[in-house]
Amino acid sequence: MRLLCDANLGSRIALALASSGYDVVRSIHVLGQAAPDDEILAFAVAQGRVLLTCDSDFGELVFLKGKTPPPGILYVRFEPQSVDDIVPRIVAALNSGRVEGNMIVIGDAGDRVTTFPRQG
Repeated sequence: MRLLCDANLGSRIALALASSGYDVVRSIHVLGQAAPDDEILAFAVAQGRVLLTCDSDFGELVFLKGKTPPPGILYVRFEPQSVDDIVPRIVAALNSGRVEGNMIVIGDAGDRVTTFPRQG
């Protein structure tokens, strides 16, 4: 699975996912540190990458502003104590078969899946 990690997710999470066999690109490496959210979203769409982020603005862009969504969005909604606390949750979400066409919110009390609005 192809992933795009937003700058706010951290390099250790990206490295852990890459070492687990995922094709991971960090937005800061391809778009720069100051890339706006709509540019990051467009890159994920163009590259067919699932977007991993801690930024709720991507949900607003897709659900409220009608921007074309990437294959999926994983939004980590809490501050994990360590990489070891969040990577297994991300991997479980990625392997759940629910990523395509959805935004998965990974929260401290559990996950929530919301289907992207129909385009067109």
